[in-house]
Amino acid sequence: MTLLITLLTLAQVALAGPRVAVIQSDDIAVYTDPVAPFLAALGEPASVYNLYGRRSEADALIEHLRWEEPDVVFALGAKAAWTVRHRMPYTPLVYAMVLQPERYGLDGSQVTGVMMRVFPETHLSNFVGFFPSVHKVGVFRLPDADPMYFQALRAGANEVGLNLVEIPVEGSKQVRRTLREIDDLDALWLQNDRDLVSPDSFRGLVEDTRRRRLPLLVESDNMVRAGGLFAVVPEPASIGGQSAKMVRRILDGASPAIIPVEPPEEVEVALNLRTLRASDLFLDELLLDFVDVLIE
Repeated sequence: MTLLITLLTLAQVALAGPRVAVIQSDDIAVYTDPVAPFLAALGEPASVYNLYGRRSEADALIEHLRWEEPDVVFALGAKAAWTVRHRMPYTPLVYAMVLQPERYGLDGSQVTGVMMRVFPETHLSNFVGFFPSVHKVGVFRLPDADPMYFQALRAGANEVGLNLVEIPVEGSKQVRRTLREIDDLDALWLQNDRDLVSPDSFRGLVEDTRRRRLPLLVESDNMVRAGGLFAVVPEPASIGGQSAKMVRRILDGASPAIIPVEPPEEVEVALNLRTLRASDLFLDELLLDFVDVLIE
């Protein structure tokens, strides 16, 4: 009888499918690269889905997941995380690769994840290692900016000996005009905030900072690829492994509520060599060996 019960239980598990669903917001590297390391660290099968950035894919997937009933969802990117959080609110969710998770309601007792933003001190300490002649860094500040983030930014700048200049703006339409009114900066930090950065304002800032020979610090490797000079970003393989540990804890019975959102365990440096040359900035070529993502 015991053997029969065991066989029936195993059959039910097999029919139920994997306990974990992985959802990618789109088919781009920032969402796809962490998946293989996640699966390797998880140690059990998982269903993997891709929304390809489309609402229709999200609608179809939610109907499927309601039938599949995964124990935990690992969501990569804001679209995937928002879809699960708001349409399957009672399903435990671990998210990654989401900037400004508060914008998408990614909180509550069923949610945890890995931050996409690197601590300012980590970002700035890496930056001054590459550009030691920089002393004064400007940063735009919106009226509703997170005070805790700017507190950490000030502390990080102070720790590495930089003078941080906060530049108040109302939105993306003001950033170029405001920057032109400031002459005595050595570099500019640009946050990845949709209220601050539009495609037009970003292109304009890339042009302006190149012309003024101002290093442009950004917050994602995509912004580096688009013309920003330098960023320190989460390392994708590490994000996958780190997220798998959180998912494993939930599978073992822990509530997401007791698992705090974590900073990335490992980071990598991204540098745009074209922007470096166009800006006529000096960088010791030996330092290129310490760049993880080099855009040429």
